[in-house]
Amino acid sequence: MDIYKKLLKNRFGDIKYFFWLFKNWYNLKRDNYSLTSFLKYWILYFFPRFFYGRSKSIDISKNIISRFKNNNLIIPLPIKNKPYYYIGLRDAGDFYMFREVCVDDDYNVSQIKVGMVIVDAGAHIGTFTLLASKMVGEQGKVIAIEPEQDSFLQLTKNLEINKIKNVIPINIGLSDFNGNKDFFVDKESACSSFILNSDRQIISKPSIKVKTLDSVLQEINIDKVDFLKIDTEGAELEILKGAKQTIIENPEIKMVIASYHYPKEKEEVFQYLKSLKFSPKILGDLIIIQ
Repeated sequence: MDIYKKLLKNRFGDIKYFFWLFKNWYNLKRDNYSLTSFLKYWILYFFPRFFYGRSKSIDISKNIISRFKNNNLIIPLPIKNKPYYYIGLRDAGDFYMFREVCVDDDYNVSQIKVGMVIVDAGAHIGTFTLLASKMVGEQGKVIAIEPEQDSFLQLTKNLEINKIKNVIPINIGLSDFNGNKDFFVDKESACSSFILNSDRQIISKPSIKVKTLDSVLQEINIDKVDFLKIDTEGAELEILKGAKQTIIENPEIKMVIASYHYPKEKEEVFQYLKSLKFSPKILGDLIIIQ
């Protein structure tokens, strides 16, 4: 039954996105990106996913997209006001993230307001970062932190596509200490993690530099944070511990924290936030503070 509910939710999201797309079709066409190739991809992408599974479908999609300009499938973000933002996707894994953030609104972006300072921990290729950048406007700022090198390069490319000036991209890992740590790079970039999961396809294991969020923000002279989003494939609690000073000094901070990567993660994150005198709420796989 849950599978059918998810499928229904996805189709509803598709319809909502397509409605926005056709409503703004004329203005989008003027930006000189091929909406036709994008529509074909959107309609056909689930066939390899259905017949070959998630992992194989990523390989297939990467092979298809490699034939596009700059090896990217360019997709417009569903935003209200011009100029429109576009994001370059490398494969089906990036496309899944686009759907989760922009179509399904998994990170509750409606909480973001003009002028906010946002931290995007686990920025991946910048899907949430781009939406947040648009919503906070010129008065706001987004600190986008991503440790995986290829995803970080795609993030910077997506910032360049849109000529975005209010984002600070940082290529580093976050933890509860400053030093170095083994990082497991997954075949599906969004699943790369500091935690080794037996069901993942690890392609490399570099030792990378990690810092606490408190240290990173101090280095770039940021002392006010309004919104903290964390989705880092299991490192959420460590990041929160390394952000203790920031969280305490910003008592009105809003948070969205993915907490489903290991069995006790949700409970551990929930209890830690309570220990800091916050009132967290569980919303599906997320823990939120509004």
